Amino acid sequence: MAIKNGIGYSPLTEKVYLGKQNTEKRIWVGEKKDITNDFIAVSFEYFEQNTIREIGSSDGSKNLFINIKNDKAGLERIIKNLTKRLSKC
Repeated sequence: MAIKNGIGYSPLTEKVYLGKQNTEKRIWVGEKKDITNDFIAVSFEYFEQNTIREIGSSDGSKNLFINIKNDKAGLERIIKNLTKRLSKC
């Protein structure tokens, strides 16, 4: 049984947890701690406001993570940026 420290997301509770996980069975072992607020705070630091980051995954696909201020200027900026990206596809 492989046990490691890890983080995970529960769609049931909509929380992010930190704790020990059984990697073979993909289950939590022992206590886990709700770190949702910390996770969100770090995410906002990693995905700075008014930026788009392209993140690759292990299967070779790529996703865009977008963090914009929800106002007219932010929305106009992202539409312009996405339109440029679309024209390059």
